[in-house]
Amino acid sequence: MKRWYPLAAAAAVTAGMLAACSTGGEPAPESSTPGSAEPTVDLTALDPGAYPTEPRPPFGVADDSQLVQVESQRMAQFIVVPFEVDPDLTAPDKSNAPITSRRNLVPHINADAATIPANDALLGGFSSLFTTAPTERDNPRGLHNMVLRYETAADARAAAQQLAQVSARQQNSPVTSLPGVEGAWALETTRNDKSYFTTYTPHGVYVIYEFASSLAAHSDQLEPMARKAITLQSALIDQFPRTPTAAENAARGNGEGFQPPKMDENSILIYALPYTDTEMENGITGRPQQSMRAVYGPRGLSHFSSDPAGIFNDLRAAGSTANAIERSIVYRADTEEQAATLAATSEADDQKIDAPPGLPAANCSAQSSADGKYTIYHCKVQVGRYVGEVQSPNKTDVYQQAAAQYLILTKADQNAK
Repeated sequence: MKRWYPLAAAAAVTAGMLAACSTGGEPAPESSTPGSAEPTVDLTALDPGAYPTEPRPPFGVADDSQLVQVESQRMAQFIVVPFEVDPDLTAPDKSNAPITSRRNLVPHINADAATIPANDALLGGFSSLFTTAPTERDNPRGLHNMVLRYETAADARAAAQQLAQVSARQQNSPVTSLPGVEGAWALETTRNDKSYFTTYTPHGVYVIYEFASSLAAHSDQLEPMARKAITLQSALIDQFPRTPTAAENAARGNGEGFQPPKMDENSILIYALPYTDTEMENGITGRPQQSMRAVYGPRGLSHFSSDPAGIFNDLRAAGSTANAIERSIVYRADTEEQAATLAATSEADDQKIDAPPGLPAANCSAQSSADGKYTIYHCKVQVGRYVGEVQSPNKTDVYQQAAAQYLILTKADQNAK
């Protein structure tokens, strides 16, 4: 299970391990029990710096400014990761993220896509683009899978047609139907030595967008790739327990109107080290802001990983169905043993470094960038069923984050579902 793709000038973190334990929600005692092989945590030596050492208060329901972001983050678990279509698609695009506004569509399609009339009814979405590794020179290819949600099925049908027309103008290519796929619009384009196959498929209140690319010599693989993606995505998005709109509730006979989702319905984001709102707004996370301060399932996290199949399978095997990401990443496994297994993965080229003062069992390492211009430090801590992971280009800072994350996790609910 490889690291997440770079955060700003730094490689992101992977799962990690510290074999300490907690008692009744309090920090583990400073001395181990007789015969215990567990390294002793010295609470007096821990230096969390200015980082918080207590879980955040519960987030409650999403307010108007958070609603679309939270709902689109929830959708990520029901978006096909391109490796599920083609196992060689393992290189993620840094723009992979929830779609929370018309403006978010611009980098994924084009500027005109943001202004189509049907987008007056756009309620969010999620975008995931992967390509083959840069070392794949004989048959490089890519797949961009995106799902957009609209207020009604009629809005989705209108959006699919209007978006296809926008792409037709951009690509100077005619729009055709896709035989056997109801309502789908397709475009096929070849420029220089590259071929592209684009589809827009209305599916209930959703539009499923596929953009497959390859060398022109391998263009025959694009339509089958898109068709497979549409089939998988149609079945998966049908499982998404979307928050009903007021109109959908009324149609179902629910007179309570719109009920917003909880920001942290699994009560795990409260344990992640936070960014300030200013840091989030200034983009220091290195990822689109709307993808952060989030809780994702195994498939949701896979959209951001350079080993999407690995992280997907590892998290499912650990029963880690809710995983928080902000300044740190926090996993919650079914059992302490599964957390330890999940935490044991590491990068082969990491250089082991000393653990932070007071945390002798912390798994810390250093990794140099490919160009050798910077080094990123990583520390991984485990408390019971929880695994926290932190990273920084500054060793002192990563040690302080590790200490703070450990202290927070000692207060985590080990019986949470």
